[in-house]
Parts: sequence; structure tokens; C-alpha cells
Amino acid sequence: MCVFGLAFLVLFSTGLSQVVDCIVAEVNNQIITLTDIRILRVFAINAGGTGGISPEPLQDILERAVNQKVVISMVKENISVTSDEVKQRLNETLERLAPEARQKALAEFGLEEDDLSPYLEEKILYQKIIGLRFIQSANISLKEIETYYNEHYVPSETALGREPKPMIQVLDELEAMLRKEKVTGQVDSWIQSLRDQSDIRINNNCLGQAK
Repeated sequence: MCVFGLAFLVLFSTGLSQVVDCIVAEVNNQIITLTDIRILRVFAINAGGTGGISPEPLQDILERAVNQKVVISMVKENISVTSDEVKQRLNETLERLAPEARQKALAEFGLEEDDLSPYLEEKILYQKIIGLRFIQSANISLKEIETYYNEHYVPSETALGREPKPMIQVLDELEAMLRKEKVTGQVDSWIQSLRDQSDIRINNNCLGQAK
């Protein structure tokens, strides 16, 4: 059974090779191992990934894992994650992989399906904290939509040789896009401020051991 944040080095067999696990980061006294990062990548847990079809760079996954731990450790919100929420996310995560690929991935790390639950619970908690703080507060004015429509949407459609739709027809689409951009900017700025207050240590030599 894999323990999230295993604090010591281990040697495990993948069937084809042996990999030395190591501590890749420490975030406010919480450990992230190389195995954690590899599991997050293979199962596309901490991003909208592809479940191993086109793996993201481990460095990108590590940055998001660090962000999650920073937010959860620094923000003391009274937020809970239910077992039903974790179970639903687990099913969604496993369904992204074909049955053979799923079993191969689990076997590679010596995992049972439920061993992914701690990773998923942390992800859900992080998303709840972000949603509570930012999603509802990112209001977009009609003026902002109109400006974006005239300065970005219309020129872009024209450059592609398409007739721009009237603003009323794309109002909801543009509002959703602008809200996402605004939330992303606010979240990035907030997380950076939390990182500046955190004790973060990255071991790039450990990360370099993975392919």
C-alpha cells in the first residue's frame, strides 16, 4: 500500500526495473515523494490530464502538488470532504483509463484502487477552498464583455475568415471565458503570496531520477 508523503527512501520493483523513491519536496513540513508525483501523473489526478496517454512534465505536476499543500496547510477553512465525494472522483479517475491500462498502472505502484483516495481527497479539498474564496466573487460586467468582444473576439473571428456572431449570441460564452481568466489570475496571485510565507524545499536531483 502506498502512503502519500512517504518520508523515507524505498526500493520497489515495477516488474521491468527498480526505482529508488526519494523526497522531491517538503512543504511546511509535509513530504512529497517522487512516487507521489508519478502517481499524480499516471492517473492525471492534479490536473486535467490524459491519464498517461500524453504525460505532462513532472516539474509541472510537482508545482501543482506544492500549490495544493501550500493552500491546504496555510488556509484554515472549516471544509470537509465526504467519502461519497471521494468515491465519485475515484470512479471518474479510473474510468479515464482503459481496463488494461488501469490494472497496469495500479500494479506498477503496487496499489489497490482505494489507495488513490488520499490523493483525490486532497485535490477535492483544494478545489473547495479555491471555489469558496474566488469562484462566486469573480463578477464580470457587461462593459468588460463588450470590450473583449470588440477588441478580441471580433478581430479573431475576422482573421480566421469567419463572420463574427452578434454579441448577444456569444454573451454567455464570453462571460464564462472572462470569469475563468479573472479567477485564474486571482488564484495565481493568492497562491504566490502563500508560497512566499511558506517553507518550501525542492529536491530537483530527486525529480531528475524519473523519466
